[in-house]
Amino acid sequence: MRDLTDDVALMRPVIDALRASGTDPDRVLVRVGLPPGGLPAGRFPHAAQAAFWKAASEECGEEHVGLYLAQHLPAFHGLLLEYLFLSSETFGAGLRHALRYVRLLSDTLNARLDVDGETAVLTLGVEADTPRHFPEMLAGAVIRLFAALTENDFRPREVRFIHAEGAPAERYQATYGCPARLGAEDCALVFDAAVLNKASRHAAPELLRMHESLARRQLAEVERLDLVRQVRELIAELLVDGGATLEQVAGRLNMPARRLRERLAMAGVRFNDLITDYRCRLAKELLLKTDERIEVIVERTGFSEPSTFYRAFKRWVGETPVEFRKRGKG
Repeated sequence: MRDLTDDVALMRPVIDALRASGTDPDRVLVRVGLPPGGLPAGRFPHAAQAAFWKAASEECGEEHVGLYLAQHLPAFHGLLLEYLFLSSETFGAGLRHALRYVRLLSDTLNARLDVDGETAVLTLGVEADTPRHFPEMLAGAVIRLFAALTENDFRPREVRFIHAEGAPAERYQATYGCPARLGAEDCALVFDAAVLNKASRHAAPELLRMHESLARRQLAEVERLDLVRQVRELIAELLVDGGATLEQVAGRLNMPARRLRERLAMAGVRFNDLITDYRCRLAKELLLKTDERIEVIVERTGFSEPSTFYRAFKRWVGETPVEFRKRGKG
């Protein structure tokens, strides 16, 4: 199963909100194993969300920390998706543009807009294991952003959450300006569809094309890294059974082998190089961190003969497996 991630751009506003609330964000970051001074560039492991929100709650001294921080968030965060909104002709057009690129923010969000007569529903497909503080903070951030984009014409009717237990009803009302329904089938914002026609005072077709081009390039890069990560994970899984051919990996990804080879080439890597890299790293780890016999390591790294493994390892590292283990453990 691939590791889910969130772009750090989605987490930086939380850091800003912590600081605005009077809480030192460095104390939270250090508690989840991240360096102080702000989040590094790249993707934030989604698995770290639980630890992050637990630390944030304790450092703030606030049980309902997602709602608490939502009140300290700025309306705009300098995100590319916000520029897609601003340069679009209407609020609704901007929302539809932005929804195409939600993946830039998180692997765990699967946003969708549905309009039925006078009612619009923006569904945020948050993962079931996500701590409730994240969707509660996110809902507040979205409401604040949408209000700013529409000059306060956006007013939510209801916010829905999957989690069944949360804050008192009056706390949600005070933060969102509308009721919240817990234990719902989805996480969503319900609002009047008429606001989708609100014209944007910052509409600029040329800027919109530029922002969409940049969003497409960034999305292609995320997908490139995702494919390479998936292939690496499948190589690790299939090598246990002595497999991990291009055809086997392609079959697990439900695509022809030729297509996988082409996509990896577009990503700037070759399948054989990924195999070699994994075998080399696994062999080094087993030699240094275990007392497994060489014959066992040969099998676990997918080689059929010890002599073939010895020649490959000498080519990779410049010394034999026995020499490498002796030097490493010495």
